[in-house]
Amino acid sequence: MGTFLSNIQVFTGLQDSVKLLEELVLTVRDRLVGSEYEETDDAKLADRSLILQISSDRWISIYDQRLDEQDMDAMDMLGAAISARAGVSVVGSIVHDSDLLLMRLYRNGRTADTIINDLDLFNEMSEGSRPRKRNGLHSKWAEVCAHGVNPTELKAIWEKENVFAEDALALAAKLLDIPAEAAMRGYEIEHEYSPNTIMDGQLKVLHFRSKIRLSDYIKHIDVPKLAFTSWASIAAGDVGNPSTIRFGLTNQGKAFTGLDVLLWGPALDEQLTEPGPGKLIGGSYQFHTREEWSVDPQLVELEAEGSKINGYRYRYPEIAFPGGYMQVVYPETAAQLGLLNKWMEQFNQLQISFHITFTGKSVGKSTLSIGFVQMEAPENQLGLSLPVYIGVEQDRDY
Repeated sequence: MGTFLSNIQVFTGLQDSVKLLEELVLTVRDRLVGSEYEETDDAKLADRSLILQISSDRWISIYDQRLDEQDMDAMDMLGAAISARAGVSVVGSIVHDSDLLLMRLYRNGRTADTIINDLDLFNEMSEGSRPRKRNGLHSKWAEVCAHGVNPTELKAIWEKENVFAEDALALAAKLLDIPAEAAMRGYEIEHEYSPNTIMDGQLKVLHFRSKIRLSDYIKHIDVPKLAFTSWASIAAGDVGNPSTIRFGLTNQGKAFTGLDVLLWGPALDEQLTEPGPGKLIGGSYQFHTREEWSVDPQLVELEAEGSKINGYRYRYPEIAFPGGYMQVVYPETAAQLGLLNKWMEQFNQLQISFHITFTGKSVGKSTLSIGFVQMEAPENQLGLSLPVYIGVEQDRDY
């Protein structure tokens, strides 16, 4: 498994580091305390904690639990807020799975520049967003470079191939004169701090508690439990023309690996339609990652209510569904709903859609059944029956 780490480094410039640290504490509190969080002194009750530490005479480091979840939005929010309020430059860094390094420079409340070690990979992982065509401008980083360092040296790091992302970050940190031990870590709750460091005002640890409790809204289930997030209500097409039906899936229970998708019913028995390739498309909120698994249907014998019937199977033995949750209570206000949605996004659940291509073979209408079966727990299957229309008008009810 590759390296994942994230942090924010605040450039002190000519400011007094201790006074600037206090200003950063106020900035963090102003940004987090309100509708979403309240501050707490009890680390055990905290949903989000941050460490702010003077790392050198040039840099103050910020380590945020939310950033450890590879949350670029959280990094942008803090980086921009600090640069606006304190009037200093801020550098945010994310290393993703040793493959991708993203470094952002913030000034005057906005992103001043972004440099990425692998633009092609970043654009691939950000599918659905506008692709980046240009890497950063090294000249914008001149202020934060170490004394005597030419910003073109920083540019050379991004153009160097066959380097792990964390190695590229280490090289960049050296050019910016950020201590290696400060640049190469994220939030570490078990990190040891000496009493003298805390007493001297060199470090602050802040804890925040969410104003809504996830346990009030969701339920964890001890067995795999597939659920639809969307589904096709009909299958319709014309003779000889391929069509596609889609289903959205999520896991509300225990993690599992392996999925079978089964098709059967009169629409197949009567040769009204013929199934084609089935494709699973998986993605997550963070980095908009996307994977695809495509297989052809296999003709199999299925058992239904004690009888043997013919059907088709799409088998995906390697697809892994992470553990999930079931929402059992819905928020009463729009504000509560917004907060709950933010928390749910942190689960970074795998979102799956299943696409079946089918081709009409003869004119008529019938029905088609589809079942989604977890290979580890076949008794917990999910299914439905669809009306099928090939070359005929749909019934008004649909």
